[in-house]
Amino acid sequence: MKSILHQSLDRTGTDSVKWDGLDRWFHLKEDVLPLWVADIDIRTAPSISEALAARAATGEFGYTLFSRDAQAAVSSWYERRHKLKVDADHVLFSNGVVPGLTHIVEALTDEGDGVVIQSPVYPPFHELVTGLKRELLDAPLRQVDGRYEMDFDALETQMRKAKLFLLCSPHNPVGRVWTESELKQVVELARRHDVILVADEIHADLTYPSQRHTALNRLDDSVITVSAPSKAFNIAGLFASYIICPDDAMRKRIIQVQNKHHVLPTPFANTAIIAAYTDSRAERWLDQLTAELEEQATYLVNRFNEELPQLKTFLPEASYLLWIDFAALNLEPEARKKWLHEEVRLFLSPGRPFGESGQTFERINFGTSRAVLDEAFKRLTEHADGKAFV
Repeated sequence: MKSILHQSLDRTGTDSVKWDGLDRWFHLKEDVLPLWVADIDIRTAPSISEALAARAATGEFGYTLFSRDAQAAVSSWYERRHKLKVDADHVLFSNGVVPGLTHIVEALTDEGDGVVIQSPVYPPFHELVTGLKRELLDAPLRQVDGRYEMDFDALETQMRKAKLFLLCSPHNPVGRVWTESELKQVVELARRHDVILVADEIHADLTYPSQRHTALNRLDDSVITVSAPSKAFNIAGLFASYIICPDDAMRKRIIQVQNKHHVLPTPFANTAIIAAYTDSRAERWLDQLTAELEEQATYLVNRFNEELPQLKTFLPEASYLLWIDFAALNLEPEARKKWLHEEVRLFLSPGRPFGESGQTFERINFGTSRAVLDEAFKRLTEHADGKAFV
C-alpha cells in the first residue's frame, strides 16, 4: 500500500502558516525547515477531498446551521472508535478546539475562579485562562523513568481551589496517552472537590496502534469533551470542531456564550465532519496513518538516542509531536532559538510558552516526509557536533 506520510507534497506558496508563515511573520529565508505548527505535510483522505469537491460544486455557500447529519456522525464515530455512547443532541459545533475551550471556560466560570492545567501543556491553555481573568492553577507533570506522569498530590492541591480542570488527552506536547487507571484518579479527585472536567481530546484519533485511548466521558458522564477531525485527517484549516456536553444546564450556558460570539459552521465544516466520520475509506486511511506515525516516531527517537544522546527525547504514544530537552546545549531560550534559526536552519516550537518546565525544550513536528525529517536531523547533528554539551 502506498505510504501516506512519505508522499511528496510541496506546501510552499499555498499560504501555509507552517511553511509560508516563516517569511511573512518571522522574515526567515526559505531554506529554514519548518517543523512547528501542528499539521501534517500530507493530503487529507481522498474520500474527504471528494466530499468537499462535491459540496463546492453545488455553488451554495450561505449561512449554515450545524448539520444534524454532522451531529449524528460524531455520535456514531465515538460509539464505533471509542466505545462511548454520545447523544447527538449533546454535540455542539465549535469553530476550533481553542475557541471551544475558551467559550466553555467563559460560560462555566467567573472572573477569579481557579482553572487547573498540567504543564508543560499547549500554550493556549495558559493564554485562554489568563485572558479570561481566571486564576491559573498549575499541577505540573513530572518525569519518572523516562516518561511523564501526573503528579496527583499536586493535582489535588490545585483542585481544592479550582472550579474547572482542563485535561489534555492525549497530551500535547509530551505525547502521553493517559491510562484508564490514571484517568480514574482524575475523575475521583474532581468528584471529591466538585471540579468541572473538560477534556481536550483532539489528538485521540492519532493514538498509535500499540496504545489505547480512553475517552474521559466513559468514566464520568458529566465530562465535557472538545475535539475535531482536524488533527487526525489533517483538515485544521476547515475549523470543523465540536463540543460534547451531556449536562443540559451547562450546554445552554455554553450556547449563550457561543451566540454572543456568533459561532456558526461553514458548509465545508459540516461536509468534512460527515465524510471523516462516516466514510469507511477515511477510517481505513486513518488506521494506516497512525501506524505510519508510530513507525516514524520510533525511527526518530532511535536516531536521537544513537546519534544525539545528549538531547533527551520522550517517545510519544500518539500524534506527530516530539518533545526534546536541549538542556545539555547550555543555551538560554533566546540564544537557542537564534542558533536553531540562523545556524541549524530549523524552526521548532520553543518550549517556554508550554510552561516553566519547558524552558530547555523544543517541540518537533515529525508529521512530514522522511526526506524532510532526515535533512532536519542531518542539520541538527552537524551543528550539534560543534557545540560543547554540558
